[in-house]
Amino acid sequence: MRTNKDTWTITSSVGRTALLVALGRALETRRPDALISDRFADAFVRAAGDDTLTPEAIEQLVSTDPSVADSVTMLRDMMAARTLRIDTTVADATASGCAQAVILASGLDARAHRLPWAPGTPVFEVDQPAVLQFKDEVLEGLGAQTDAHRVTVACDLRDDWLGALRDAGLREDVPTVWLAEGLLPYLRAEDQESLLTTIGSVAPSGSVLVLDVPREPFEPDHADFDGAAFGVTMDELFFDIGEFATQDWLDAHGWATTSDSLVALLSDYGRPASEKSPWTRMQQSLDLVVAHRR
Repeated sequence: MRTNKDTWTITSSVGRTALLVALGRALETRRPDALISDRFADAFVRAAGDDTLTPEAIEQLVSTDPSVADSVTMLRDMMAARTLRIDTTVADATASGCAQAVILASGLDARAHRLPWAPGTPVFEVDQPAVLQFKDEVLEGLGAQTDAHRVTVACDLRDDWLGALRDAGLREDVPTVWLAEGLLPYLRAEDQESLLTTIGSVAPSGSVLVLDVPREPFEPDHADFDGAAFGVTMDELFFDIGEFATQDWLDAHGWATTSDSLVALLSDYGRPASEKSPWTRMQQSLDLVVAHRR
């Protein structure tokens, strides 16, 4: 089980989840009917040096061990649906006046390069130094270009990340789109509240926050990561986080929220969750919340 001062690398514990998100996006991008296109995702998983996590390795594993097929399908479809919904939200937010973006626990998110931005739009990426260094090396190797003004903020979210953002040039007087994708489920209840309080302290009216939240604390029996497929267990990822009603809290603290369950998103995008999948309970426990600052 995780502790509050634990550490990880790009291929272990929480760091490995960034690779799994990239893997899901890479697998989806290879589909002829792909919901998203992320050419950077494949490069990230290959650069990590774990031959078990390349798209070809996963596809080969499924062909030889059909028992992991549900887990692979879940990962691919979940990342495709979540990514598409967030991409759409970011586009809507920037069109409605959000003049900068902050991506918390940015991991291997390539939105600064992948999405269309008005020239010079500041896109701040906050994550641990080792994660950002790895990501920068891959992007540099690809010769990646962007119209955005990408600003990396090397800071653990357990430290003074807001101070680091301010030092990096965050403007507190302009509407901002905040992304916290795949973050809150890994935080204890008190840390979730602290994070949202901090965001609210620097988010003026017109700002947008998008995040996925658990309806209830994850338990080890919600799903069992197949070690052969992904190389990480639930115990390595989650605290005993307690209960925190994220959407209710936001509605009571100056935000107007809407939400979609992950199951609903999968259905809307033509990827309905299998009722027989061991992942169904986990999918039913996650909501994607979009909050507009009043």
